[in-house]
Amino acid sequence: MKALFVALAALFSVSAVAQPFPSKPIRFVVPFGPGGGTDLVARVVSPKLGEGLGLPVVVENRGGAGGQIGTAFAAKSPGDGYTIVIGSTPLAIGHSLYKNLPYDVLADFSPVSLLVMQPLLLVVSSSLQVQNLKDLIAMAKAQPGKLNYSSGGNGTGTHLSAELLKSMAGIDVVHVPYTGQAAALNGVLGGQITMVFDQPGTALGHIRGGKLRPLAVTSKARSAQMPETPTMEEAGLPGYVVDSWFGVFAPSATPRPVVERLSAEFAKAVRSPEVREKLTGAGFTVSGSTAGEFDAFMKAEVSKWKRVVEVSGAKAD
Repeated sequence: MKALFVALAALFSVSAVAQPFPSKPIRFVVPFGPGGGTDLVARVVSPKLGEGLGLPVVVENRGGAGGQIGTAFAAKSPGDGYTIVIGSTPLAIGHSLYKNLPYDVLADFSPVSLLVMQPLLLVVSSSLQVQNLKDLIAMAKAQPGKLNYSSGGNGTGTHLSAELLKSMAGIDVVHVPYTGQAAALNGVLGGQITMVFDQPGTALGHIRGGKLRPLAVTSKARSAQMPETPTMEEAGLPGYVVDSWFGVFAPSATPRPVVERLSAEFAKAVRSPEVREKLTGAGFTVSGSTAGEFDAFMKAEVSKWKRVVEVSGAKAD
């Protein structure tokens, strides 16, 4: 009888292992509350992903600690492909900026696919007496330590993008961190802050309303939303290129065939006409990379932001 139970247990075990992926719904963790760019990308892509996989993809918001709680939850989840997480630029920045993260983005995750990219936009109040980036740099050099910039918080992409500008332009500008990017933009609108890097889609309405002046976009090419605005390189800062990005990660123990399947389905989903239209309308550039391409990209991002953190001396709260 004991031998029979052992044989049956082994049979069920083999059967469970042999089940094709996926065989149950997938949990797609967003490490922030509802709303915002990260949540938007996940919710636009997940229904189409579910169609491709033939099973529901459930978006689950697990916000807190600047994204660390939800990201740590995903890192510690079983490596079976049924829990994945969306990450963005701060994930690469945090690897060097924070000393005691509850995860290691390079060791604890397998990159699945780079979904979309989006440039940042350097804006100032329309009342500031500068017309372009060169004017702003000249003003900052003439008044070291007098001008300031806001960000959505220490360690965010908007924080380190400004620190990169400081180091490359050789200017002394004071950082004023806010608890969120919306508040950081309001600081410029209210006249308390000189400049801020923000998402084009968020700032565009204020630009059209005459409250903000765009100086440059951070991408290699001009933004389709604002083709008249120069890139940082065109505006006078050669070598300055920064793109915000959003991509998907699985726990590092996830089998390679599962990662590859997820990567292929994400690429198909994000490139589908209806999903592409929604994302480009929100100011994103669609990628849909392979897992290998995203892995190489992520390593390069971690290395790039490590240099920025070291040169700028940026510190987290």
